[in-house]
Amino acid sequence: MMHLNTLTAQLGKHVAFAVAGLGMAMAAGSASAGNGLTWANGSDMLAVGLPALAAGSAWSQGDTEGLKQLTYTMATTVGAAEVLKNTVHSVRPDGSDNKSFPSAHTAVAFAAVRYMDKRYSAEIAPYTPWLYAAAGLTGVARVQANKHHWQDVLAGGALGWGAAQWWAAPIQGGQLSVLPSSGGLALAWYRPW
Repeated sequence: MMHLNTLTAQLGKHVAFAVAGLGMAMAAGSASAGNGLTWANGSDMLAVGLPALAAGSAWSQGDTEGLKQLTYTMATTVGAAEVLKNTVHSVRPDGSDNKSFPSAHTAVAFAAVRYMDKRYSAEIAPYTPWLYAAAGLTGVARVQANKHHWQDVLAGGALGWGAAQWWAAPIQGGQLSVLPSSGGLALAWYRPW
């Protein structure tokens, strides 16, 4: 099995180029085609690819607990998105149905990235901004494909992020600091999300 550091070294170098290239290809394709087909396909690829990358990261590490947490994260994300879609009845910008709110594509993209960020933060740190950019691009693509309003993708992103925040293993550690204050000394505890 490939170690996570090796996997991220191999994949990470290409994440930035893939995100930038996919974004440019979707923008160019949509501009020339005059429709949202390219944006829709790009958002589909990101909504499948980011969770697959998260699962691959856990699998390559032999992290069965992580795979379980990812499964719970995705089930919560998709389940909550479907409940909201069937409760809110927001019409899509293209008028195709009334299941616009929230964006499930954006939700699963952000859930996958937050899961990786929280579970494997040290190993993927150099690539984390690019992974969040890919999740954000998923939301932009859904709006550009005329499938969602901005509030749909913002809610989807928050939903996915929150599900991963809830289920993924907490980041271990923290920092205790003693700081001078006007009354003497103050203790501060810092623990990253």
